[in-house]
Amino acid sequence: MEVGEVIQFYDSDRRFPAWGFGGKTYDGLISHCFNLNGSAGGVEVEGVEGIMAAYACALQNVVLAGPTLFGQVINTAAEIAGQSLSYNSSKYFVLLIITDGVLTDLQETKDALVRASDLPLSVLIVGVGGADFKQMEILDADNGHRLESSTGRVATRDIVQFVPMREVQAGGQISIVQALLEELPGQFLTYMRSRDIKPHNANANANANANAN
Repeated sequence: MEVGEVIQFYDSDRRFPAWGFGGKTYDGLISHCFNLNGSAGGVEVEGVEGIMAAYACALQNVVLAGPTLFGQVINTAAEIAGQSLSYNSSKYFVLLIITDGVLTDLQETKDALVRASDLPLSVLIVGVGGADFKQMEILDADNGHRLESSTGRVATRDIVQFVPMREVQAGGQISIVQALLEELPGQFLTYMRSRDIKPHNANANANANANAN
C-alpha cells in the first residue's frame, strides 16, 4: 500500500471510500461494488490503516467470486467526483484499483471511463499475479489512441494508468509507486487547465502584484 501512503497526504481528513468487487457479500449475493468495511451506512475508512483493516475484515466475511468487473466501481467513484463540482470545483479524485483477475466487462469499463474523462478523476490500476492483463493495457491508452465508448464518443483525456506489478518488480528500475504515479500529475494538470482552475495561492499572488503595481 505504498501508493496509498503517498496519496493520503493530499487528502485533508485522510478518510477514503473503500470498495470491494467480485465477492459474495454478507447477504449471499455476488456484488461488484460493496462497502469494504461491511457497513451499510458508511463507506469511508480512516487512512491506509483503515483500508487494510477493512480488507482483512472482508477476507473473513466475503467469499471471492468472479467475474472481474470494473464498471460499477468506476461509476461509483465518478458519481462522487461529479457531485463535488457543485460545491468545490478544485477537488480532484484518484481511484486506486488492485486486481488479480482478467477483466470481463471491457466495453462497460470503457464506457464508464469515457464518461468519467470529463470529471476530476484519475484511475490507477495495479495488476497483481500472473493473469493476462492485455485488456488493462487497452484501458491505459498509452498508444496514443483515446478510449472510445460503445456510442462512438471519444474520451476527453486519458485518465488511466495501469501497472502490472510483476513487470515492475522484474525490471527493478523503478518502484511500483513511481510507475503508478508517473502519469497522475499530467492528468491532474490537463483537467485543471481545461477548466481554467488555478492554484489559490497563485491567484492571491497575482492580485497582490496587481495592487502593488
